[in-house]
Amino acid sequence: MMNCLKEKMTQQNIALFLFVAFFWLYIAKMGVYNGVVIATTLWGIYFCVRNRKDVWQYFKESFFIYLFGLLFIPIVISACFSVLPKDSWKTVLNFSRFFFIAGLIILFNLSALNKVRYGVLAFIALIALDATVEWLTGYHLTGVSRDRNRIMGLFQFYHLGYVLATLTPIIFYQMILSFMDKQKSKYFWSIISICSVLVIFVAGARAGVITLLVSWSLMVLWLIVQKKVSLKKVLASLVVLAVIGIGISQIPTVKNRYINPYQETEKVEIGSYEWFDKLSSARLVLWEFAWKQYHENPIIGAGTGTFHQEFSSQPKELKRQHDEAFFPHFHGLEVLSQTGTLGFICYLLAVSAVLVMLLTAKQFSVWLTVAFLAMMPINLHVAFYGSFWAVLIWIPLILGLRERYLLMQKDPVNA
Repeated sequence: MMNCLKEKMTQQNIALFLFVAFFWLYIAKMGVYNGVVIATTLWGIYFCVRNRKDVWQYFKESFFIYLFGLLFIPIVISACFSVLPKDSWKTVLNFSRFFFIAGLIILFNLSALNKVRYGVLAFIALIALDATVEWLTGYHLTGVSRDRNRIMGLFQFYHLGYVLATLTPIIFYQMILSFMDKQKSKYFWSIISICSVLVIFVAGARAGVITLLVSWSLMVLWLIVQKKVSLKKVLASLVVLAVIGIGISQIPTVKNRYINPYQETEKVEIGSYEWFDKLSSARLVLWEFAWKQYHENPIIGAGTGTFHQEFSSQPKELKRQHDEAFFPHFHGLEVLSQTGTLGFICYLLAVSAVLVMLLTAKQFSVWLTVAFLAMMPINLHVAFYGSFWAVLIWIPLILGLRERYLLMQKDPVNA
């Protein structure tokens, strides 16, 4: 038994476990979550030092070092001139961890990457089924539903809708594969996909619904670019989506969260400030403050991580109903205000590069799609520079670039 255990405790298997754990730990407390990230970082530092030539060579050939530089260098520059240096250097430290974690990826081959995908698929299946049961019965695996208007399932610490919507390309891709290969599991994956879509709506996150639509659009766009689907099929898929959307919109939970708040806007003039403020869930004041930060520091920004303290210290009348806010709830504006024009241009180049790599790949990359969804400018989720969301940006990007690199090594012409 000990010999069998030793055979399993290879560097690759340990790395596999950790990369899968990054996703599963979204249902754990932040202390546990950060502990695993820190432990993996320490191993990554040791591994990168021991294998520095191989790691550096891979970073250059896989394009990782260039994407990392585009996002990382502007936050270092902004930290040097930040209005709150301590908070900004925390962001620098937070992002630098993923440089060393990325070095561990050279332990992975295509088979290992598939294992990570199946590990995340198991996670999606569990949380989608559990949240569906909670919506139907009021109970989930850890107890009674805490809010029937916003289903959370196992996500008792963070928001289910944000994370699940960002991971939808993985379940959609698996469902399509199962039908193409005529697998017996195709009905199971179809059920999980339907549950996932349903849960994103009943979770009550409007930003999650936007991500869901972008997720599906990216898959359709890839099929069109690669000429793998006809216009008829695209139109048919749109009709199916419309029917599903109309059906889901009739669910009382969905009506209360999405439709009723919009009806309230009829009380004010359409197109007015109050109208937009209601539609944005009172986020206009956050966006205005972020825009003000940019105007005061247009070149290099106010510094990453400065929004919380800067906004929260404002007079009550300027904050309106917000006692405090940790981020602007708008990735593009967050990057612009905190790293300035320099950082925003670099950010757009990085996002565009990921999109181009995704659309030009002969094989659809679920990891690059997830990375794009997590970092796209219109993302209204949590903080782009926050520890919570950084994993969903960097880990899929690391996995996607590794998959792309291995496919190109295997078949440079058709990769």
